[in-house]
Amino acid sequence: MKYTLLLFLLISLGSFSQNLENLHFGSDSTLDVMTWNIEAFPKAGQSTMDSVRKIVEALDMDIIGVQEIDDTNAFKAMMLTINGYTGYAKLNYLVGLGFIYKTSSIQINAIYEIFNAPQYWNNFPRAPIVMDMNYMNERHILIVNHLKCCGDGIIDLGNTNDEENRRLEAVILLKEYIDLNFPTVKTIILGDLNDEITDAPTTNVFQPILNDPTNYSFADNAIAVGPSADWSYPTWPSHLDHFIISNELFYETQNNGSFVQTLKLEQEFAIGWPSYETLVSDHRPVAMKIFPDMIGGQVEQLDGINNLTIYPNPSNGDVHFTLGNATDECTILIHAANGTLIYEAKCTGKFTWETMGAVAGIYYATLTIGNTMHKHQRIILL
Repeated sequence: MKYTLLLFLLISLGSFSQNLENLHFGSDSTLDVMTWNIEAFPKAGQSTMDSVRKIVEALDMDIIGVQEIDDTNAFKAMMLTINGYTGYAKLNYLVGLGFIYKTSSIQINAIYEIFNAPQYWNNFPRAPIVMDMNYMNERHILIVNHLKCCGDGIIDLGNTNDEENRRLEAVILLKEYIDLNFPTVKTIILGDLNDEITDAPTTNVFQPILNDPTNYSFADNAIAVGPSADWSYPTWPSHLDHFIISNELFYETQNNGSFVQTLKLEQEFAIGWPSYETLVSDHRPVAMKIFPDMIGGQVEQLDGINNLTIYPNPSNGDVHFTLGNATDECTILIHAANGTLIYEAKCTGKFTWETMGAVAGIYYATLTIGNTMHKHQRIILL
C-alpha cells in the first residue's frame, strides 16, 4: 500500500503544493540553524533529492545538521544542484550524518568525527560530527548527533544493551567533551537525540545536562513542554529533535527575534503528512534563529569613541568600569546569561559592579546612550 501511494504521489501530485513560496526562515542578519532527520535519504530516490533541494533553497538556513543519510553519493549529487551551499556527509555503519551550510556566511575551520573508536560504538552507533566554524568572525562549535533509538522508558544503569543507558552514556561523554575542549566557545549539540527532555529525573537521559543549568540549556524546551501538535515526531507523538546550547549563547538566544520552531513542512506538500512522509521523512525539522550579540568591528569603533574599559575580565571579584565621554543619558546594564537584569547604573567616569552574591558564569554588560545600544560585552566571573 505504501509503495502504491508513493507511485501515485510521484506521478500524480509532484513534490509540492502551491504554497512553497510561503516557506522561508533565514535572514542575512541572523544565524539560522536547523536539525533534520531526513529518514533513509533518499527514500524516494530523485524525488526526495528534488524535494530536499527545494526546501533547502526556500528556507535559506545558514547551517543544517542532517541525520539518516543512507547514500552519501546521492547526497553529494544533490548538493551540486543547490546554489550557494555545500555539504559534508560521512557514512558510518549503515546510516550517515552530515551538514549542509551556506558558503557566504559560514567559514569552516574543520569538520571531523568524534567518538568513532570501537570502545564508543555502543554509546554512539553513529559517530558525532563536529563543525568548527566562524560566523560573523566569531567561532562556533556544532556537534550533530543521532543517538540510539527505542527502549522501555527506564534507564537500566550498567546494562550496556539498554537503549536508555546507551543514550545517557552518550550525553555524559558529549558534555565531558565540550567541558574539556570548548569551555568558553559558543557550542550547539543538535540532532535526533531520540528521547524526551520532559521525562522524570530518574528516567531522563538528559539529566547530566539538566543538572548544569549554569552552563547548558535546551533551546527547544518550550516546544518540548508545549502542545503535541508542534512536536518533531508526529508518527509516535513525541519531541525527539533537540538543540543543547552552551552558556555563551544564552544571551543571544534570548534576544528579541531569537526563537526555536518546529517546521511543519508537510503543510507545503500536496496532501500533507502522507506525501511528506513518503517523499522525505517521518521527522519534522526543528530550526533556531539567533540574533548575534554586538561584539565585532562595529563595536570596536564605538568602543573607541566612548573609551569604555571593563577590568579585570575574567574576574574573581568586583568588576570596574572606566568611561570617557559620559553623558547624563548614559546607562550601564548588566544581565545574567538567562537574560535577567541584575545591575543598572548611570555612567560616571569610574564606577564598580560589586559582585558579591553573583554566581560564577557569563554576564553581559550593555552601554546605552539614550535609547541606543553602543556597547555589548561579555563578562566572565570566576
